[in-house]
Amino acid sequence: MSEPKKPPTSNSSRTIVIVAVAVLIVVAIAGIVLAGRRAPADPVVAAAPSASSTAPALSGSTPQAASSPTDAVPKELVFDPASDKLPPHSGDDLARFADAARASASSVRVSARYLTGANKARDLELAKARTGAIRHALEANGIGSAKMQVELVEMPEGSLTEAAGNHVDLTLR
Repeated sequence: MSEPKKPPTSNSSRTIVIVAVAVLIVVAIAGIVLAGRRAPADPVVAAAPSASSTAPALSGSTPQAASSPTDAVPKELVFDPASDKLPPHSGDDLARFADAARASASSVRVSARYLTGANKARDLELAKARTGAIRHALEANGIGSAKMQVELVEMPEGSLTEAAGNHVDLTLR
């Protein structure tokens, strides 16, 4: 007759490894959940033209709320199509942005996108003029040119909507 089976001996190092892996998985999941719930570290809110702007709505553009003086720092300015003039009421937005840049001792990036293609030269000049207008406004609000970086990003043809091409991004770095 056969002898009764003995329970396998416990291997403490194997048990420790299994527990350690389980703890790492729990910590990773908790980190992912907390990262998803955390508010963004950069306190910026999109600024859009005021509701009284006479610019027509572009098809395919997403509606944006108008910025108010109580909003956080703007992260973009939206220009009228084919215009390099600062949008109405952008002076207040740029003043708040300059105040935030001075308060945080951050550098500033002004970034515009333009398309490769038949109108590349025209679009590049428009992007330069728009970033230049913003740069001059920020300088007037006390941000030195040494703290500013202007970035012109060439996008492949068809990858940028007309509405997105009218946006100039403002970033505190």
